[in-house]
Amino acid sequence: MTAKALVITGYGLNSEEETAKGFEYAGFDASIRHINDLAENPKELNDVQAISVPGGFSYGDDTGSGNAMAQKMRLTIGDALKEFVARDTLTIGICNGCQVVVNLGLAPACDSQYGVRQVAVTHNASARYQCRWVDLGVQETNSPWLAGVKSLHVPVAHGEGRFMMDDDTLKVLQDNKQVALRYTKDGTPANGEFPYNPNGSTDDIAGITDETGRVLVLMPHPERGMFTWQRDDYAALKDAARRNGQTLPDESDGLRLFQNAAEYFGINAMKKAS
Repeated sequence: MTAKALVITGYGLNSEEETAKGFEYAGFDASIRHINDLAENPKELNDVQAISVPGGFSYGDDTGSGNAMAQKMRLTIGDALKEFVARDTLTIGICNGCQVVVNLGLAPACDSQYGVRQVAVTHNASARYQCRWVDLGVQETNSPWLAGVKSLHVPVAHGEGRFMMDDDTLKVLQDNKQVALRYTKDGTPANGEFPYNPNGSTDDIAGITDETGRVLVLMPHPERGMFTWQRDDYAALKDAARRNGQTLPDESDGLRLFQNAAEYFGINAMKKAS
């Protein structure tokens, strides 16, 4: 079986190639579509099983990260997106895409209030752009994206990645198991400590879902940590493996999300894209 994945791009989104490659490697028939082209034919989403809004700096973040792109998408394909997430589909928003999807109100969408923004993703507590590798703990969640995954070592690259919300919303997310990913230090919660929590995010939150778990948004970049040679600790891992007579696997943590998406749709044979 083959499922289709669509990666939306345009106006400063810049991680579409890596994201599409992750889907392709996992076995999807993946394509990249500019938001203007999708706006001309929103019904294209009817034939798609997974979509991603990737990272980047849409509209230069001039009106706040993800705000302008979210408005563009709301006005052009908003209804089609709501219909898409209502089906048995998967959606992932990564970094700037996370900000866009949150601003669209497709996550966390508590009480099925799709289209209502319920959390904010705002300026880092450090007031500085942060680009570094982080460790994430996968929380108890029903998200197909994270099935069987306990932890992730992936990079972040953002200036506005701080999840913020009121106490009532936070409690709902915690009670509903919609907090999917938290920043960690040595396998335990980062408790806001920099740089383990790189942005000061409330409750160390790095990613959340809607109530179904099928819509996942996260600030870290899984598509930039799909292969072992991409890791910041690759040299040390390679040296340790050589000393122990072992061979490092090609695949690394970030790829697992795309593989989980493929497994969700019954894609069995991995297709390694050239």
